Amino acid sequence: MRYLHLTVAAAVLLSTAWAQLTRQRREFKRLPEVEALLRSAQWARLEELRASRPAPQMRTALLPPLTWLKPSQDADTVPNVASTQPNFAGDTLLGNNAGDDIDINISSDCNHSFFDSLYSLGAWLIYSSTQNGATFNGNYLFPPSNTAPDTLYYVGGGIAERYDIDPCALQGSGNSIYIKGAASTILNNFNVRAADWTRTCTPIIGEPTDPEVPDGAYTITYELRDTFMLDLDWGDGSTSDIRPTSFPKDTLAQVSKPIDQVRIGYARPSVQGQCVNQEVTRLERYDHAYFSQPYEIDRPRSIYVALRYELYTPGLDNVADTLFGLIGPAYQAGDPCLTGDTLVYGRNCVRVPVYRQSTTAWIGPDEWYPQYYILGYQLNYLLHPIIYEAPGTNGGVDSVSCITTGQVVRSGTQGFGLPYPNPAVECINLKLTTPAATRGQFMLYTVDGQQVAEWSRPVPAGESTISLDLPAVPAGSYILHARTPYGVASFWVNVVK
Repeated sequence: MRYLHLTVAAAVLLSTAWAQLTRQRREFKRLPEVEALLRSAQWARLEELRASRPAPQMRTALLPPLTWLKPSQDADTVPNVASTQPNFAGDTLLGNNAGDDIDINISSDCNHSFFDSLYSLGAWLIYSSTQNGATFNGNYLFPPSNTAPDTLYYVGGGIAERYDIDPCALQGSGNSIYIKGAASTILNNFNVRAADWTRTCTPIIGEPTDPEVPDGAYTITYELRDTFMLDLDWGDGSTSDIRPTSFPKDTLAQVSKPIDQVRIGYARPSVQGQCVNQEVTRLERYDHAYFSQPYEIDRPRSIYVALRYELYTPGLDNVADTLFGLIGPAYQAGDPCLTGDTLVYGRNCVRVPVYRQSTTAWIGPDEWYPQYYILGYQLNYLLHPIIYEAPGTNGGVDSVSCITTGQVVRSGTQGFGLPYPNPAVECINLKLTTPAATRGQFMLYTVDGQQVAEWSRPVPAGESTISLDLPAVPAGSYILHARTPYGVASFWVNVVK
C-alpha cells in the first residue's frame, strides 16, 4: 500500500476560503478495500412520491438577494405551510452545485440551480448490490471484503459537505454571515417502506452497546467542522495525479438529537409517525437542528457541515433501522450540470471509522474519505447549513482578510499580483501566473455587492498581464474579483476620474 509524505506549506492571505487553511504534514494512504465498494454501488433516482411545485425554473429566486453567493452555490427558503408547519419555516438553506466558478466551460444555466434541479429531477439513492441492498451515506457500516485483519476500515456512520463561503461582498454593510444550524434529508428502511410504513416512519433503534453519545437513545449529530487541505497523489502508481484535497477537521459547533425526534423525509398523504405530508417543496420534509449559538463568518472560510450517526458495535448490536441520506440533483449522464468539482477533491466526504476486533472498540471513529473515490460522483449531499445575514459582532466582514498583498497562490497552482495602477483612471492591470492556458473571469462590484462591470479574457500559460478597461466605471471604491479554474482572488481597487 502506497503512503504519501506531505510537506508543510503556510497558506497565504487570499480572498478565498482556501486562504484560511494551512497545508499540513500528514501520512495518508489510499484504501483499496474501501474504494472497492464502488463495484457494488447501484444508483436509483428517487423522487419520494411527490414532486415539488411550482413548475421548476432554472434558477431559484434568492430572497433576500445573497450577493456573496458563488455561481456554484444556491439558496432557497423553507416554505411556511400550515399543514406541515416545519418549525424552521422561513429559514434559508445553502446548497452546492455545478457552476462556472468551478469550470468556466460549464453553462451559466447551471449557476445557482441546485434547488430547482433538485425539485425537478429528484436525487440519487445509492445502495449496494450486495449486503441485502443496504444503503450508502447513512448509519449502515459496510465492512471491508477481508475481515481477517485485527484493524478494519468500515464505510458509513456519517457524511460531510464542504461549503466555501466568501462574505467579502458584504464589506461596508456591517453584516456577517451566520450559520444557525443544519438540515438534511434523512430516510429510513427503504426496502420495507411500501409494505410497512409504520415501521419506516417510526424508527425503533436503541442506544448502542458502546455509545458515542450516552443519552439512552440512538442519536444523530449535526456538526460544523473546520477544513484542512493536503496535496495528495491520487495516481494509480504508474502515473502521478497530485490534487489538492480537503477533509473535515476540528468541530466548531454541534447539536445532537435522539432518533425519535428526527423527521423521516418520505412524503405521506398525511402525518404518519415521523413522516409528514408535502405541500410545496421537499424542504418541508427535511430534518434540521439548531446550534446553541449561531456561528459567525466574517472572512472567507471553508466549513464542512457534517451529519454523524451514532456508531454501533459490529456483531454485537442489532441495528433495527437503516437510516440514510441522498446525493443529487439526479442529473443523467450527459447533462451539462453533471460536472465534478474535481479540482479540489473532498467537497463531500464519507465517514470511514476504524475498528479493532481484538478489543471490540472503535479506535478511529473520526476518519473521513472523499466520496468521489468510493462512489464515483462528485455531486452534492442533501445536507445544508441554515444561513442568514445580520450585523457582525465586530462591525461585520473583516476587510483585512479580503485584501491581498503581494503575489498569492491558491491551491499551489494560480498566482495573482496586486492590481495596478491603484487608484486607476482608464484601465487597471493584473498579473497572473497560470499553470495552463485558460480563460479568466473578472468582475467589479460596489461595496454593497452590486456588479458594475465584467470581463472575460484569455489567460495564457505562465506569467501574463491582464488589462481591464474602465471608461464607463464611475469614480469610487470597488471590489475586483478575479477567477480562473485554478484560483480565485479579490482586491480593493479605487477608480478616479
